[in-house]
Amino acid sequence: MLATVFAVMPVHAGMTVITLTDVAKARLESISFFCAVYLLLALGVRLIWNYLAGAFEWMPRINYRRALALMLVSGLFLYVVLTMVSGARELLTPGAWKKHGIGYELNTSGKVPGKSVRQASMKNLKAKLWSYARTHDGKLPHGIFDETFGIHHWALPGVAGYYAYLPAKSIGGGRKVLVYEPSVMGSRRIVLLTDGSVEAWDEKTLRRALSGDE
Repeated sequence: MLATVFAVMPVHAGMTVITLTDVAKARLESISFFCAVYLLLALGVRLIWNYLAGAFEWMPRINYRRALALMLVSGLFLYVVLTMVSGARELLTPGAWKKHGIGYELNTSGKVPGKSVRQASMKNLKAKLWSYARTHDGKLPHGIFDETFGIHHWALPGVAGYYAYLPAKSIGGGRKVLVYEPSVMGSRRIVLLTDGSVEAWDEKTLRRALSGDE
């Protein structure tokens, strides 16, 4: 009787056979792998925790179920932290990032204009900043979100995003970086210095200058 119930039924030609698609199989394999790793990590957490509990009397021992709960709470905490980091990055460079799946990537929509256009745009921004300083006792805007200056002045030419701005610097002297293009503009960035110079710097030079300003 059991042999009859569990016997493999023959498949005739033309019968519909329901199978998973390649995408569904890949996702199922990924989920299975994630669950297996999660369970193994919970076992490792339990072993390490109980090992430390043997050395510290104030630490209670935990079972496997509590280790799973600890992994879940830790994962949720890290998810919240990473979400806050992504949000802060978007606030610092609004429009330069776009959502891709569960994460973010640089927004490369639009074509990066040529060097002459980018230099002209930076010189135009310089003129507005110097004019702002003349009418505000020599002070520059507090940031790109300063309502007295207008965020539209910080827009990059040709692509979505805004210039990077280092406030709290005086103009008219020295060669400190005041404004520079983000990495979305390419390997050579147009920078505005506190002495009014507009130059094209490579990545290494810009990083060295920024690290010296810190």
